Amino acid sequence: MAFRFLGFILLPWTLQPGGGQRLTQLGDPIQVTLANHRLPLTCKVTYPYTPAFKKYAFSYYHVDLQGRQSPPVSASCSQAPGVENMTHTDTCSFTLTALHDASATGTYYCLVKWPSHEEAGRGTFILVRDAGYKEPPESSKKIHLFTFTGLLAVLSILGTGLLLWKAKKQRKSAKKIPHQKDPGPAECSADPKPDPAGSIYTALQTHQAEVYDCLQKDVSAPPSEWSPPTQTEQPPGVKEFESIYENF
Repeated sequence: MAFRFLGFILLPWTLQPGGGQRLTQLGDPIQVTLANHRLPLTCKVTYPYTPAFKKYAFSYYHVDLQGRQSPPVSASCSQAPGVENMTHTDTCSFTLTALHDASATGTYYCLVKWPSHEEAGRGTFILVRDAGYKEPPESSKKIHLFTFTGLLAVLSILGTGLLLWKAKKQRKSAKKIPHQKDPGPAECSADPKPDPAGSIYTALQTHQAEVYDCLQKDVSAPPSEWSPPTQTEQPPGVKEFESIYENF
């Protein structure tokens, strides 16, 4: 009894215009379709099931990309019987058929009108495309394939030529570098061969500068690298000079 009395108290507020009415637009907020294709949309109308809200008019309209609004288009709803003074919901489904070209792109709204006020849905943006994806012709596929293959062949030839040119350049630069050979200890230790046909005075001549250079290198070398002096055979001119000196 107490709950029924509380319902009578709250009834005037629940039946106020715009108080318990709601229009819900179902589906994705953004949809894409091709031209001349049918697109179904669904909305739900929720209202208190009373004589003041049982009768309503349902329609839809759309706003294009330039902001122009179309006139409402009437649509029918399946109104099932409900319980008096209780919240009731009707499902209103309709199909868009005027999607002839891309100019039909825009936001589509559900609209319900009661005698006292009207309610609009949140809207669904519909993108209408004139044509879908088309397979490229077979001839263009072959042209693209041959072009790509030729480009790869040219790049491979250029890369090979560049590698060969670099290798040839490195060989030329290696040939231009002079190879200097330092005289070894054996070459420095040996005296230059005298001219056998020369006289005794030939043996008394000064040695060449290379001999002194070798001596300086031997002195600067570490002791571990020194080798014992080897006995060299004196030329015949020196022996004759020594015998003459002894006679004197």
